Amino acid sequence: ANGKEALDFILKEKPNLVISDVMMPEMDGITLTKKMKANININFIPIILLTAKSSEEDKAEGFDIGADAYVEKPFNMELLKKLIANILENRERLEHQTIHSETNNALIKTLILRPFDQKLYENIINIINENISNSNLNAEFLAERVGMSRVHIHRKLKELTNQSARDFIRSIRLKQAANLLSNPELTISEIAYAIGYNNLSHFSNTFREFYGMSPSEYMWKKEKKKPK
Repeated sequence: ANGKEALDFILKEKPNLVISDVMMPEMDGITLTKKMKANININFIPIILLTAKSSEEDKAEGFDIGADAYVEKPFNMELLKKLIANILENRERLEHQTIHSETNNALIKTLILRPFDQKLYENIINIINENISNSNLNAEFLAERVGMSRVHIHRKLKELTNQSARDFIRSIRLKQAANLLSNPELTISEIAYAIGYNNLSHFSNTFREFYGMSPSEYMWKKEKKKPK
């Protein structure tokens, strides 16, 4: 199947896991992964990318866009099966953990964390919130501030939150935006700039992909729900 057919199938069937070659007709594996992770209806589905590229930069790119694993070709089928089993087992474990969301600071606290992981997680949250208006805040920026490689920080965030560094930063930004949209004194442009988006159109499109509606629609619904 080509990439477009694969995306249609994933949207319809919502499989437990996706294995995709990076090189495909119509839509490559990188684009497929980006579209999956941008769609709130399927962004929870883990994806394994198969590729002949093996450099650290190639792996980092795959992880940055949200891939759960990056497997070089040729690969051992038994090892791939074990990788699939581990990803599905970790996904099940994550689903059974209790998670609370605090909208005001977009801090998601996982109750079951080892002391080192808790400290690292809180440090990551603080760095993101302190630099949220910086348009240069990305996975590379975060890795440098934390003192880890992009690949390492991706793996830790996948383990703790089931999101890549890129997706985790974006989700915090958009949750902050949703919180700010309840303030009628702020314009959508002001909110976009406040959370690090210099392009209003890009912000609106990203917000729509995440929440299923535009910022103005979200603001209108929030205003409508307020007690008269």
